[in-house]
Amino acid sequence: MASRMHPQAKRLLDAHVEYVMSQLQGPALTALLAREVDELFADASRITLDEAVTPAMIKATVLSYAVEIELSGAIPELVGDIARALYAHPVHGNTTLNDLLPDGLFEEFLDKGLEMRELHEWIVHEAIANPVYSALATDIVVEGIRGYLHHGGARVRSLPGLRQASALGSGLLRNALPAIEETLEESLRTYLQKSLRDLLQGSEEFLLGLFDQEQVRSLALEAWDIVKDKRIADFQEGVSSLDIEEFFVIGYEAWRHVRGTPLYSAMIEAGIDAFFDKYGSTPLRELIDEMGVSREIALREATRFAPHVLGALHQKHLLEPLVRRHLAGFYASAAVAAIVGDEAPAARPAKPRATSKAAPKTDPEAAPKVTGAKAVRKPLKPAAPAKS
Repeated sequence: MASRMHPQAKRLLDAHVEYVMSQLQGPALTALLAREVDELFADASRITLDEAVTPAMIKATVLSYAVEIELSGAIPELVGDIARALYAHPVHGNTTLNDLLPDGLFEEFLDKGLEMRELHEWIVHEAIANPVYSALATDIVVEGIRGYLHHGGARVRSLPGLRQASALGSGLLRNALPAIEETLEESLRTYLQKSLRDLLQGSEEFLLGLFDQEQVRSLALEAWDIVKDKRIADFQEGVSSLDIEEFFVIGYEAWRHVRGTPLYSAMIEAGIDAFFDKYGSTPLRELIDEMGVSREIALREATRFAPHVLGALHQKHLLEPLVRRHLAGFYASAAVAAIVGDEAPAARPAKPRATSKAAPKTDPEAAPKVTGAKAVRKPLKPAAPAKS
């Protein structure tokens, strides 16, 4: 395309490229960024979110990246590398729990949790109704009675009146006690299984009765005072970097599974709808202000990245070709060719022919000769020299 460019258009292209390049470097770039940010903020006051984009457009983009795109197998390896780096970071040795969670915030979390009594009751009920809890409770009771029988049998054998009998028939007694314990254990388990519903109900009421808000709050604050000054590194003793890495990988796999469920997509769409319901008719400038992005912040980030990126492109000799490619198509177009006079003769409009009427007589010495549309005046005769 550039090979068919009119020479004058080529010169204009070169000048335009040189001008743009001068605007993308040095102090001129800083001034350009400031002007563009100001214009963008001014234009943002004239258009609303609904006018700029639609919920359907945002949903399509978000779902495409969050649900549909299949991530590379290198991601788990990257996650593992990040996990190891986080685990080994020296900042853990200088950071305490209290640095992460000040006392005031801990108390706010604690008070909010204590207010949710219905949640406590639900957790206790579900835990006790779980078969694992009932089996655990039964085993605890049986083991307690078994220990009592074992130690109780030893105490019975040590009574003064039974020492002689124990000496005479120790073998018989040693053989009889295990059978008695086994029989009692089976009978006890049968009884506990039959009475389990009443026992568990009583256990639930007992646990709920222990829940005194002020008492629990006091115990929690005492426990917090004990651990809040411990460093993060102190908690790494029982957790290796491999454990952290595996937890990260398991979490990543769990997220991969969740992203394929209808719930994941439904939550994303519901969130986008709620955002547009609240801000759809809001001008973009007001939305930007509510998000906490000021003109100073936008300009700061633009001047942080733009000079570096453009400078790298210029250093690699990629910036000038990029600008030239962007402009060359216009300067090689028919519109520019028409402006600089590069149209073919056949494309020019035909000029009207002269009529057959006789032209008015004029003084040949005064009237100019007409050739085409241009007037050519006959040069005047030189004046005769003056006589002496």
